[in-house]
Amino acid sequence: MSTDKIKAAIIGMGPHGRRIVDVVGRFPRVELTAVVDRQTSALNYEKLPASTARLESTDALWNGGVDLVCIATNGPSHAAIAAEAIARGVRYLMVEKPMACSVVECEQIVEQAAKAGTRVAVDHVRRHAPIYRWLRERIVSGDWGQIRAIWMQRPGIGLGCNAVHSFDTVRFLTGREVRRVTAWVDDPIAKNPRGADFVDPGGLVVLDMGKDLRAVVAQIEDGAGPTAVEIDMTAARIRLDEQSGAVEIVERDLSVKPGPGRPAAYKRSEAPDGLSAKTDMLLMIEGCLADLLGDGPVASDGAQGLATVEILVAAHLSHRRGNVPIDVPLASLSDRKEWLPVT
Repeated sequence: MSTDKIKAAIIGMGPHGRRIVDVVGRFPRVELTAVVDRQTSALNYEKLPASTARLESTDALWNGGVDLVCIATNGPSHAAIAAEAIARGVRYLMVEKPMACSVVECEQIVEQAAKAGTRVAVDHVRRHAPIYRWLRERIVSGDWGQIRAIWMQRPGIGLGCNAVHSFDTVRFLTGREVRRVTAWVDDPIAKNPRGADFVDPGGLVVLDMGKDLRAVVAQIEDGAGPTAVEIDMTAARIRLDEQSGAVEIVERDLSVKPGPGRPAAYKRSEAPDGLSAKTDMLLMIEGCLADLLGDGPVASDGAQGLATVEILVAAHLSHRRGNVPIDVPLASLSDRKEWLPVT
């Protein structure tokens, strides 16, 4: 890994942009040279280094050269900002989810970055949560048998803002791709907090991943929560509660064949000491940024961001066409151009 100083800029100084400011400060190699936001008030974050330029547009951003750009704006602006950053020679690009608002936009980012040699990471940060990384290892090991179903429930807005994290987590945990999407998209319940231009309701999405594996993602706008996950294996059931941090593991002894007077044999297991289901957002962002600035493959690269947007678009298409299953990857250009004003 190079030890050269990395000049960084953060575009979008809402709550997530401020989190990225906090995380960038953990990297001695990274110098935060500029932040950008159209709202002057957003530029007054007290944790910004005094030397950081505070800009209301990207026009003056590129004059001194920027190596790393973190895009933390709302979804509809991601594709244009990413294209500008790549064209300006940025070496590292971190994009908040959703990567863009259509599959074609995501494809363009991936293609542009590949041609320019820009490393891309999408903020699907649960790939860097210790509990989910440990669960992936255990699932892939086969110690718990075969995976049959995953259930994920989250409260709040919306399929584009939150459920895309669930789509990516399912793919990450299983190492499998989604083949078919069936969905029921809810009517919006409240005004979108980001403005009237955004429409990002919740819904229920069923992901068919083949080989007897399905996932159900429930994004409930007015749900009580908290975020919950259940993983059903042939030899274990795992439940997570991200609010309390609880991890419940029940293993089944497959050598015991249940029958009359012979119940199935179960035992409770524990996650390794220190592993909790409670997620640390700053720690996960730090993992994503460290991955991007490293030399190896990027765990949440552009291909992963594209895949989650494709599932999102397929969910809306399924609902609109009468809740029919939609095959992915999307074959038609018109479907890949489907543009969603999500957050």
